[in-house]
Amino acid sequence: MVILIIVLLVLLALLPVLIPFFRSSDGSSSGLEQTELQELMAEKQTVYAAIKELEFDHQAGKLSLTDYEQARHSYELRAIAILQEIDRLGSQRESQDAGSRGRRGR
Repeated sequence: MVILIIVLLVLLALLPVLIPFFRSSDGSSSGLEQTELQELMAEKQTVYAAIKELEFDHQAGKLSLTDYEQARHSYELRAIAILQEIDRLGSQRESQDAGSRGRRGR
């Protein structure tokens, strides 16, 4: 009886160490995708704020029309790239969710 209790206590102590070995790799990749998605959303907000500030500076007369158009074009291209990357991550997540639902439904 004592041996059984000792074995159970050892297993309970090792359980937190052994759990990651039995988990699928899907969880870690979705965690990385979630972090990347959060970073992209924060960068998108930064770019949008920069465009608004750029418009304000142009209206205040701090930037010439040429400088304003060049900077705005650059920010817009970056915003487009960010939005495309967000869409790509979103579609990957949807396909992974659909795949996991299909596996669970079987």
